[in-house]
Amino acid sequence: MKVLALTTTALLALGASAGAADLPMRTRAPAYTAAPVPQSTWTGWYVGGNIGYSWGRSENDVHVTGLPPSVFGLSTASLAAGDRDHQNANGVIGGFQSGYNWQMGQWVMGMESDFQWSGQKGSTVYCGLAGTTCGVASLDASHKLPWFGTARSRLGILVTPSTLLYGTAGIAYGKVQSDYNLNLFGSPAAAVNFKDVKAGWTAGAGVEFALAGNWSTKIEYLYVDLGKSQITASAGGVVATLDRSFTDHIARVGLNYRFGGGVF
Repeated sequence: MKVLALTTTALLALGASAGAADLPMRTRAPAYTAAPVPQSTWTGWYVGGNIGYSWGRSENDVHVTGLPPSVFGLSTASLAAGDRDHQNANGVIGGFQSGYNWQMGQWVMGMESDFQWSGQKGSTVYCGLAGTTCGVASLDASHKLPWFGTARSRLGILVTPSTLLYGTAGIAYGKVQSDYNLNLFGSPAAAVNFKDVKAGWTAGAGVEFALAGNWSTKIEYLYVDLGKSQITASAGGVVATLDRSFTDHIARVGLNYRFGGGVF
């Protein structure tokens, strides 16, 4: 009986071991790996809008021959030698910009273009013809800059990871409009209008602050010179040559959204 009991116990133990071997092995949980920390960068495309104010100046050099001794308080000699007329053309501006940045360590290079709508305008009234008053004769001169734009390169340095100090320079273009209206005895007598698109150059500087969520805001100054243009007209033995130029000082703030990059 003892032999039978021992034999039975041994067989049962062998069967239990075989059954345990057939069970699937428990899989071990993978080791925890921390996600990489996102890196902040200025590299990428961006678009945005801006608003600001411009202090423009229109300069007109007038050369005239064949006039009476005095016209609108200006002597014939001064007109023949070239009399310069300065007019301010100030106003609110607003528009949009787009560009691309490349960040290399602390340096950020890029290209940016912008288009602006402008409320800049200025006017002057010249009174008197041969010593008379505005009631007899007057000349109304006005200048406007309805729109302009720039295409510029930018080079900046990160004074902090989220603060970019930069300089910028490139080309500028815009539509300059000049209107001259002659009034005699309180009634319109003649009108001349000049409208042309002029090109020149621009340079300036600014500071841009990166914000969370791929946004950034900037403060910027630009100087714009739209070059010179010349107009010549003649009638009745009088020859007039007008050299026009337009310069601008621009201060504006802007908001940009970057595609890619970010994490500030």
